[in-house]
Amino acid sequence: MILRQKSALDGFTCEFLDDARSQVRGGFSYAWFSQAKNARLRVYSAEDAAKGDIQMHLNGSAWRVRHLYLSRGHLSNIRYTLETADETVHAQVDVLGKSAGQRLPRILMTQPMQAEVGTSSGWIKRNFPVTESVTRMPLGCIREPSAITFKRELLIELPGVEPPVAAFLSVVALIVRY
Repeated sequence: MILRQKSALDGFTCEFLDDARSQVRGGFSYAWFSQAKNARLRVYSAEDAAKGDIQMHLNGSAWRVRHLYLSRGHLSNIRYTLETADETVHAQVDVLGKSAGQRLPRILMTQPMQAEVGTSSGWIKRNFPVTESVTRMPLGCIREPSAITFKRELLIELPGVEPPVAAFLSVVALIVRY
């Protein structure tokens, strides 16, 4: 699956394509103003809370990517969740900013599997390895297929991972690593 920016002029809307780049499988769009589940100052009321979430659709299903603060400070710890319309959590990722010895935050998936998105070693073409948290076995990667593009593109190579979970993990990697 491929995550591609929909327009070179609009970085807030992306689409998911099949591996051949011939069919659009879904997409997502950032909220104009993001609101955490545990926000102190609420811009949106409880009825309009979905306006502060990333709206994602994939293979005919609608999803919401939401976040909440686990701790607040200079480097906040944030939890991202992939939820259905009835707020059932399907996947969960923790972004830990206060990790000893690391300059970038750690991205740890805690549900439905235990996985970690690593940092990229290259600066021309980015490649984020995805490993199982416990055994450190590689699960795949999320990478840029080419160095120079007009639209940001990420190739999602996570065999055996459910497509909505793989798409969600790539969205979080895009938010945190870029």
